[in-house]
Amino acid sequence: MKNCLITGGGSKFGSILTERLVQAGYHVYLITGTQQVADPNITVISVNWHELKLQDIRSIISNLPNLDLIFFNHNSSALNQTKFNQNQLQSLKDWQQSYFVASQFPFYLIHSLKNKISETTKIGWMLSALISNPMSTQVGFADYIGNKFTNGCIMKSFAQSFPAIFFGIVPESLGHNSDVSKSIEIIKLINHTTDMNGKIYYPTGAIFKFG
Repeated sequence: MKNCLITGGGSKFGSILTERLVQAGYHVYLITGTQQVADPNITVISVNWHELKLQDIRSIISNLPNLDLIFFNHNSSALNQTKFNQNQLQSLKDWQQSYFVASQFPFYLIHSLKNKISETTKIGWMLSALISNPMSTQVGFADYIGNKFTNGCIMKSFAQSFPAIFFGIVPESLGHNSDVSKSIEIIKLINHTTDMNGKIYYPTGAIFKFG
């Protein structure tokens, strides 16, 4: 059985992706702040995203095996359009915590896991098409878009320097009837695509142009 570490896979689309990873033959180590899962092939690592700190990584990785797949599916955003209204102000502490969770946590987690990662380990980020086309209706979520852009650059930088296979997924593509079908396509893409390093894909396998 292969081993997968996934973040943000305890609710919404992430929970569907986690279930499908198990069906695809993975034992999933799930970093989540939402729920416990009653499945022998899922090991839950509970975190409080609002209080997560750099030093928590040591306990998170303490019992992890060698990993075949790491996938960062979690999101974090402190801003929205209302925060730009007159007399509104975003807490700096919350904004900084959001950035740590979204972009810095994966960066330091990968470095901390270097002894459990091989040249064949696949390491991916769920990104967003907004990184190349920030729509006017979405720009209020400025830190979300910025974090996704940062993560795309982090992925490509690791691909140049770190002995593993790094990739990104942009989920906003047409032709999906359900989140289940999208999750199946993503796992098929991960399991069967060669020469992935440094590339960003739609779930269908088409290349997303970035940079």
